[in-house]
Amino acid sequence: MSIVVENLSFIYGKGTPFEKLALKNISFNIDSGEFVGIIGHTGSGKSTLIQQFNGLLKPTSGKVFVNGIDTLGKNLKELRKQVGIVFQYPEHQLFEETVFKDIAFGLQKQNIGQAEIEARVKKVSGWLGIEQDILIKSPFELSGGQKRRVAIAGVLVMEPSILILDEPSAGLDPAGRDEIFGLISRFHKELGITIIFVSHSMEDVAKLANRVIVLNGGSVEMDGTPSSVFKEIGKLEKIGLSAPQIAYLMKKLKEIKPEINDDIYTIEEAKIEIGKFLRRCCI
Repeated sequence: MSIVVENLSFIYGKGTPFEKLALKNISFNIDSGEFVGIIGHTGSGKSTLIQQFNGLLKPTSGKVFVNGIDTLGKNLKELRKQVGIVFQYPEHQLFEETVFKDIAFGLQKQNIGQAEIEARVKKVSGWLGIEQDILIKSPFELSGGQKRRVAIAGVLVMEPSILILDEPSAGLDPAGRDEIFGLISRFHKELGITIIFVSHSMEDVAKLANRVIVLNGGSVEMDGTPSSVFKEIGKLEKIGLSAPQIAYLMKKLKEIKPEINDDIYTIEEAKIEIGKFLRRCCI
């Protein structure tokens, strides 16, 4: 088990006039190796929840265990080795004079030998397609997509068993978004690590995640496979969300051609289903 959440509640500004209940009695488990998308409207508790997973925020009540570590305990150093968080617009956190130093920053704080640091930076850079000549450049000379890769490399170089990403495609053009999500998908397949990502893009969640957790008003509204969650279009719309756009198209097509399967939520699935239909009707 990667993460166990038991009756978690969190209150900002507890005991002050600005007190706000952000998470309400949440319970769920995330198994090792899962690829989980977390969705919800603004203010639903998504960012508050993921910050519970490495102890940046701690439960007001309830418990969170990560790989057996109680986040209310004192073993935060070990916890943060195991959980890497890439925050929204992570390139804004780059600050070192070279890309190499930025990626290696966390390792330098752990009394790791220079040879191992260089080996780990080189390995992670290779995964992310960061060329060796880029390592000696200032991170501020890079494009937006390259900066995003460097920021992610600085987390992956710590070799976490759980990778959390908050809106990883925010601010990127379509090509940059596809590139980043392609990399994340590859990490999951090749490294087998648990990945949790927050996104406003239903299309990205449907394409990548094997499980979707829907937050609403600080509570878990839905939790299941992308298919089981996105077929509840009415329920999603009631809380201010939607299904992927392709789902609406497939439902319209089914009204015209009832034999079409409309239990489809990605463009890739739609291409296959429409292709099957065309072959059936044209043969």
